[in-house]
Amino acid sequence: MKQTNKLLSVVLLTAGLAALTGCVETAGTVVTTDHTTGSTLVLEDSTRLKDQIQVLSVNYDEVNGLKRVHITLQSAKHRRLRLNYRISWFDANGMEIDPDTKTYRNLLVEGRDTVTVTGVANSAAGVKSKLRVRGLEAAD
Repeated sequence: MKQTNKLLSVVLLTAGLAALTGCVETAGTVVTTDHTTGSTLVLEDSTRLKDQIQVLSVNYDEVNGLKRVHITLQSAKHRRLRLNYRISWFDANGMEIDPDTKTYRNLLVEGRDTVTVTGVANSAAGVKSKLRVRGLEAAD
């Protein structure tokens, strides 16, 4: 009986740890910019990331007939942040342009520092951009 209770508690502990390990938050900060209307929407879906990184400014222009976006982020922490980011481009119908070529990139932000990430559309049809920022552990 003692051995059964011990075995049951070990199994429950292992199951609990496995469940907690699988609960990594993959949501992050999303900045969507419509380059035709000039509207920008910032969604902060991660409660943890919301307290670590802030969107300071969004600027956009055009270079060689292609849209370009500049998004300035600021660390709200005193320690280095390790993040991933990805900038995707969409056409006027909302379809993502060439999604296979846009992978997440690493981004290091020193404590209380600001960084600007830049993305250029890979097609003249790109009229909307979407920046996704997530914690580095979300990619694991």
